[in-house]
Amino acid sequence: MELRQLGHFLVLADELHFTRAAARAHLVQSSLSSSIAALERELGAALFTRSRRKVELTEAGRALLPSARRAVAAAEEGEDAVAAVLGVLRGRVRVGAVQAMGGVPLPRLLARFHARHPAVHLHLRHDSVPRLIRDVVDGELDLAFVDRPFDTRHVEHRALAAQSLVLAVKAADPLAGRDHVALAELSDRDFVEYRADSALRNRIDAACDHIGLSRRSVCEVDTVHDLLDVVGEGIGIALVPPETVRHHPEVRTLATDPSIEREVVAVHAATRPPTPAAAAFLALLPR
Repeated sequence: MELRQLGHFLVLADELHFTRAAARAHLVQSSLSSSIAALERELGAALFTRSRRKVELTEAGRALLPSARRAVAAAEEGEDAVAAVLGVLRGRVRVGAVQAMGGVPLPRLLARFHARHPAVHLHLRHDSVPRLIRDVVDGELDLAFVDRPFDTRHVEHRALAAQSLVLAVKAADPLAGRDHVALAELSDRDFVEYRADSALRNRIDAACDHIGLSRRSVCEVDTVHDLLDVVGEGIGIALVPPETVRHHPEVRTLATDPSIEREVVAVHAATRPPTPAAAAFLALLPR
């Protein structure tokens, strides 16, 4: 079994289309087909089912997928480690992040890293905290920026920034002219909420439960942008990180009493050392 064949297998598993996979692998389609067929003969099992309309992984193909990814990634990391010893940093850094970074200037960090290490390819993906933690532990991401709470097992974590959430209201809302509000005053208001698997939602729930505030949720959304658009239309109010409101002139914010604190944390896997490229990115983060 050759790494080259495993690489071709992974490309086809991603694309599930021979023409697209061959173009991505810089091969003619017949060469890709021959490589996959040779791998299947060696393993003694079909890895894909093929028809005129679609290509799908077989059960054997799905079983091979995790090991193939680890093998190809390990080979790439070995090449990158040797290159780093020779003074050339290359490879990739896969970064995950929650939508609102709260005092961590991620675009600026990415730009600084690219200026120092232009041969390293950067990948950025946004997702929920549980999924980001899972992908860091599983090796799908090199590091992630998350907010608490999260499962701290199997990850190293470093606190980067802390902030207080603010209450976002429509500009015409009676609360818009105030600079602060007691959370206890909001029991009769309609709330727009983040989805239930959001760490930020969990933080808000815990703080409101602590003071006995039962929020009346009328709308749940997946993104911060949608949440503030909905608030701007007057459907409800919401508790949000302050930096998210910058591009929403139809929304006003005010502080809450008590305040709801939020902490943004960088995490990477505790069970394996970061790649040279990922270590260089982590070195840019504030201590």
